[in-house]
Amino acid sequence: MNVFLLGLLRGLSKRGIATDVLTRATGETVEVADPFPGVRVFHVPCGWVDPPSRESAYASLDLFVERSRILMRGERIEPGVVSAHYWMSGVAARKLAGAPMVLCFHTVEARKVPAPGAGQQPLSSIRRAREAALAREASRVVCFSEYDLAENRRIFPELSEKGVVIPPGVDDRFRRLPPRVVARSYLGLPQEGMIFLLAARGDAGKNTAAAVDAFRAMRGRWKGPATLLVAGQEGPEGGPGGDVFFLGSLPHAGMPMLFAAADVVVCPSLYESFGLVPLEALSSGVPVVVPEGTYWGDRIRSEGGGLVYPPGEPDRFSGALLDLASSPELRARLSLEGAAVAAPFTWERCTASWESLLASVSTPGSPR
Repeated sequence: MNVFLLGLLRGLSKRGIATDVLTRATGETVEVADPFPGVRVFHVPCGWVDPPSRESAYASLDLFVERSRILMRGERIEPGVVSAHYWMSGVAARKLAGAPMVLCFHTVEARKVPAPGAGQQPLSSIRRAREAALAREASRVVCFSEYDLAENRRIFPELSEKGVVIPPGVDDRFRRLPPRVVARSYLGLPQEGMIFLLAARGDAGKNTAAAVDAFRAMRGRWKGPATLLVAGQEGPEGGPGGDVFFLGSLPHAGMPMLFAAADVVVCPSLYESFGLVPLEALSSGVPVVVPEGTYWGDRIRSEGGGLVYPPGEPDRFSGALLDLASSPELRARLSLEGAAVAAPFTWERCTASWESLLASVSTPGSPR
């Protein structure tokens, strides 16, 4: 979500759209950043603990609203339209501003696939109720694909009238990568052998364990050297051992170099509203492996750029990894296909659509 918002805000700035962003922060004083011309980001202290959690974020919501209301009066912020991202932002927006709201869930609780053995999350029922209310109250609800809109419409019938599809863009850095030999040298990775990359935060729903199992099963059949890099999360206590390396949290600015070093990007999550990692991989010309029954599963099956496997069938998962490891010709073909699939996803197109949408629901006469 942060990667998406950064691209959107940069694009809105280029189009001369003044935007104020209110976000939660720790500490005692409001800090203001100006990342792009016409964009102000107010970091509002609200008792949010560090490290954050969903529960602490929800507990801090009322104080965030109270202090944001004071801030808005002091700064004379009177928005013509509010764009809310994530359900808690939508809850805050309805309490703070009387302006029309454009809502982007990014994920929907009722569509999440529970990880094996995971119990009911404490906030799950609260979130489901709030998301249903927000779908009714929003002026428009943005989805990233027709697939996502259709799935969300099953849960929120209101989206038949107010749902809008605006695909995200992808940073041009992913389309202009250095040669693989340069990237591997820079990162200290071996020049020989297959490198598989999985990029996801440490969340059970990302299905990382299934990817590690599939990689190890593939290694039992593949005789050449191979490594799985897991970026964005810490590994299990004691480490996974073997040829699996957890890299921990990494800045997004460092991801293009990792994509340049990789032969294959593995995206095992069973639910994403869209999935920026597959898009970034396709833009980079790196074949992806994704499960069926997802947006990218359907798109790649019909247009190419990677291999698709049935979720819940680990042999098919590891078989897809083995097919890619075994055939440089297959990887080369999928690389060209993936770049073509990703070509239409630009921030220019995305932000132009957002500008039209915001203008269509904005209160007349408002400067921001």
